Amino acid sequence: MFGYVTPDKPNLFMKDFVLFRANYCGVCHAMKKESGQFARLTVNYDVAFISAFFHDLLEQKPQIVMKGCVLNPKRRPIVAVSPLTRRIARLNLILAGIKIADDKADGEGTFLKRLVFSRAIKRARKKEPELASFADECFKKQLAEEQNGAFLNAAAEPFADMMKKVFGFLAGEKNSPSVEKLGYLLGKYVYFMDALDDYDEDVKKKRFNAFYRTFAASSFAELKKAKGEDLEFIMEDIVRGVEDAYRDVKMGENEGVVTNTLWYGLRSRISTVLSREDGKCTRIRL
Repeated sequence: MFGYVTPDKPNLFMKDFVLFRANYCGVCHAMKKESGQFARLTVNYDVAFISAFFHDLLEQKPQIVMKGCVLNPKRRPIVAVSPLTRRIARLNLILAGIKIADDKADGEGTFLKRLVFSRAIKRARKKEPELASFADECFKKQLAEEQNGAFLNAAAEPFADMMKKVFGFLAGEKNSPSVEKLGYLLGKYVYFMDALDDYDEDVKKKRFNAFYRTFAASSFAELKKAKGEDLEFIMEDIVRGVEDAYRDVKMGENEGVVTNTLWYGLRSRISTVLSREDGKCTRIRL
């Protein structure tokens, strides 16, 4: 994924901030165990959210240990490496793989990324064939939709459907329509946010962008001026759907950070992307 599913730090209790960062560091350490140091560069806040969400959904109380790392030697609480964090780490690598493949299809230089991450991605795909099949199906459908000049919802459907299947698979016996709907809508949210964030760059490089295909504005500034209210409505509708699905999902001790992310964090990132004047929105650091 891409780092758009993040908590809203100003509205986050300290205990929940510590839990979220512990999940982030836990997945990062699991990535090291799975695929070595370089693979840790692919970790993002989206997978930290997935870790927090599924530890609660699956009622797997994480073991918290004190550890440091190369980037931050100071010991801090992290979620200990477990079968669940390893699976999420492999999911992250598989998603990184389709991102690299998509960049290659767009004519972007990916040689260095493939050189650095290809072995780790292959290992993750071999260990998680179901997740790899979801990603492959998504990529194939995504290319077809882009080649056909799909409009907004059709363009977002492959990634949203993949995340629906991913959430259902990770949930196992705890799966429900609400869990799958949550995955589907978060996938749609991430796809749209990435398209909005990359709008000017996509237009400049003549890459497919669902918002450009739909509204044909020559720049993001022009898009906001002409369709700002429509953009806000589209994204708010997704967030309201996420909230409705989440009401039927039972959470545990990570409830604070998960609720903060879905209620406040998603809207905060939307505001950041839509309010920027030019370029890409600033990546946050928690």
